[in-house]
Amino acid sequence: MSIPELPESTLAELASLADALDPLITRKPRTKATPFDDRRRALLAKHLGRELPQELELITCIGDSNTMFFAGAERLRFIRYRRSALWKPHWINRGLDLLPCFRAFHIGPTTAWKAGDKGSSTRAREKLEILLKKDVKPGGKVLLSIGEIDCRIHMAKTIKAGKSTIEESVEKTAAKFIKLLVELKERGYRPALWALPQIVPKDEKLSSPTFPFVGSYELRRDITYAYLERLKAHCGQHGIPCVSILGMYHPPMEKAAREFFHDGTHLSQRLMPLALRELEKAGVLEIPSV
Repeated sequence: MSIPELPESTLAELASLADALDPLITRKPRTKATPFDDRRRALLAKHLGRELPQELELITCIGDSNTMFFAGAERLRFIRYRRSALWKPHWINRGLDLLPCFRAFHIGPTTAWKAGDKGSSTRAREKLEILLKKDVKPGGKVLLSIGEIDCRIHMAKTIKAGKSTIEESVEKTAAKFIKLLVELKERGYRPALWALPQIVPKDEKLSSPTFPFVGSYELRRDITYAYLERLKAHCGQHGIPCVSILGMYHPPMEKAAREFFHDGTHLSQRLMPLALRELEKAGVLEIPSV
């Protein structure tokens, strides 16, 4: 699939709008309405290629740093939003939210394996519960982006050490993670999964303490695709949308081009029109034509 570049005017507006929103949201992190809402709507209309209705349903996006793709900026920007504890606080961060259909929240480098567990090192489950209580309406849509770290580090480490096969690791992780999504559905929320948006296109020798990954690109690729298939299967059994653009913006067995990442790791907004289309196809994003 050929992915067109964003027009220069759109790229300029992305940068300008992010610069305008940054000081406002940094100063008032819990603000919702802004003086720039008309520009936010216009940007979303550009990505969709059509006019917007007056009312838009909000999707709350929660997860690891890949969630910030839905903040809509061509940069990774975390703004402190809520504490998850007073003693040794673990912060929930929000994004700049350039697109009015999404609110993006970063709950730390959480893994699919630990996301449903209380007391993890990132306190991801506690942060999730705070957001559900204070920022998500009953019955609201919740789009989780969690699991890329498992493929990049934890499952890769176990498999490389010969302690498990790819098939065993991905099924065990998917079977545990789906329990969190099913619980959210049983509580009346409408959960969906933004599954594994990328395989970091780097070789093992480029791993660093600030951004580690284990094993060859080929190993991580095979783990990621196998895990994606198990996620789709588990989500399908429970009627939970599972959306991924992995392998759509690049040949599936090859590394994605650098141009699809704004920092070498996180997806560029060049892929937002594709993501919006796939979310619409899955019924996660529902914006009627006018």
